[in-house]
Amino acid sequence: MKRTSTPRRHRTAIAAALACAAALGTVATATGAQAAAPQHTAKADTPYVMNHVGEENADKGKAERKPESLVLSEFTSAGDLHWKQWDNKKAVATGDVTGMWCLETCQDKPLKATVTLSDPKTVHGKKVYSSFTVKLAGGNGSYDSEDLKGKQPLATI
Repeated sequence: MKRTSTPRRHRTAIAAALACAAALGTVATATGAQAAAPQHTAKADTPYVMNHVGEENADKGKAERKPESLVLSEFTSAGDLHWKQWDNKKAVATGDVTGMWCLETCQDKPLKATVTLSDPKTVHGKKVYSSFTVKLAGGNGSYDSEDLKGKQPLATI
């Protein structure tokens, strides 16, 4: 077995270190490029929705844009929301809706619906949507709920 000379081992170690540095540099460059890419954010004047999801937000709500889940009223909530529109006039999403009015049938299997937020107004210096409508995918059927009858007020505080 031939022994490798010290200078050759050093050259091999240096080559390996340079290869690692080159790989790390490539990753760092890619990460930096992603960080520098423009982020799609809402304009400053685009309304928020006051969301009351979670105990910490139940009383005062939290100003959010395009939330995944949303409390619409004390009787109705929406989840798995996919926002198709969010602008100065309205916000439209499809997702799952549940409520006190359908617990026996929709607690384990939420109803598919389109949720529309509208009528922005300024509350405590923040522009927020003040109304909502819910349109169930299969129609209201046997569900008799105020939240399913046209435009309803949305909590704004």
